[in-house]
Amino acid sequence: MDKLIKAYSILEKKRRDTYLVLQTWGHAKRIEMLIRHYGLKRAVVLPPAPIFNDPLRMAFLKAANILVLTASKMPGVYLAERTTMYWYMGTGNAIVAEDTPGVRGVLQHLRTAYIVPFNDVKKLAYALDLLIDDSNLSHQLGQNARSELEEKYRWDGLLGEKARRFFREIFTD
Repeated sequence: MDKLIKAYSILEKKRRDTYLVLQTWGHAKRIEMLIRHYGLKRAVVLPPAPIFNDPLRMAFLKAANILVLTASKMPGVYLAERTTMYWYMGTGNAIVAEDTPGVRGVLQHLRTAYIVPFNDVKKLAYALDLLIDDSNLSHQLGQNARSELEEKYRWDGLLGEKARRFFREIFTD
């Protein structure tokens, strides 16, 4: 969240037509402190969703124009970020993602997301600015990500024929 807030502080100085909406679990006070530190005028912290896969949280994601997938080197956080990537793809909205092995294995720069170098706050701000200005690119990235999710990450596609046979044998006996 820190680097996203820093990137947005660069963007907010240039643009008055943007809002940063954040939702976090257990770090709201620190996030609000960072927002004050950077003097952000158009940033909001939403309360955490009551459950992990809450429909309200999913509605917030769908309502966003651009979703930002920041990354961490902490293993537990890194794994949670992968789940978030698939949620983002499902919205059909543009994604800006930091370059990590997990991102590179799923998203493609300028096809399904705008990928920026890890920890490069200026490039993150640039990518957000670019996608705000280029609604066609933003729309296309979001639609491509959604299509890719539907084509490659369906249960029947992920299981493979051997696994399907195994489950058929278990559930038909």
